[in-house]
Amino acid sequence: MGSLFPTILEKSWKIPKNLTKEFSRARLVEILMSINKINDTTSYYIRDSYEKKIIVDSPTSTILCGYAKEIAEEEGFAFYKRISAETDWSKFEKMFLETYKIFYKHPPAKRKHLVSSYDLAVQTASKGKLILRHKSIPFKLCDNGNLWLSLGSVSVSTEKRPGNATVTNTETGEVYVYVNDEYVLSDLPAITQEELQILELMCNDLPNEQIMLQLNFSERSFWRKRQRLFNKLNVQSGTGAIHKAHLMGII
Repeated sequence: MGSLFPTILEKSWKIPKNLTKEFSRARLVEILMSINKINDTTSYYIRDSYEKKIIVDSPTSTILCGYAKEIAEEEGFAFYKRISAETDWSKFEKMFLETYKIFYKHPPAKRKHLVSSYDLAVQTASKGKLILRHKSIPFKLCDNGNLWLSLGSVSVSTEKRPGNATVTNTETGEVYVYVNDEYVLSDLPAITQEELQILELMCNDLPNEQIMLQLNFSERSFWRKRQRLFNKLNVQSGTGAIHKAHLMGII
């Protein structure tokens, strides 16, 4: 399934031998298993764009949808087609290609800040259907900025329908939204790094007082920043901000 990584985007690969040794399959699995111990509601995988393979953390990962991990790792990118609902596959394929294009439109130094998020309808091995949320961020780039390894996460989406897709620049807060088979820059104001920190601490269910203390904000400064964040997301509450940020792929 080479079409998920189009020829026009395949640039010369320059992966130093010391890196291929450092990021061996055993090492990558070790990293994944460590991450999974921190958050057991989300499963993680690594996508190798050079080998067109995926590396899964354990036999019970959400991304496997009931299939054996050996099948996923042997099929590589083709596993996406196996688990995708047939009627949604062509739409997902187009979206995936557009995500790569957005990535390569950015200069190499900026690519590591791009987080993609998309909701995919899948058919599990037991024939049940799910909407999964995939999020991915560059884990290791080649010397020339070419994407090599990506860290992905998979969890059950709160959405009722697939298709929601975004690419977020975590450095600038810019969000690209997938509309009519292409990504367009959202007209929502960019989320600052401070606002992103507030969002992340809210997700950890910290009370406002603890967030102020941890970020060293005065009470007045915190409420001002919090309200500015709500205005940007067009929400009225912390719960609404978290939900909207998840939909946009910001967190």
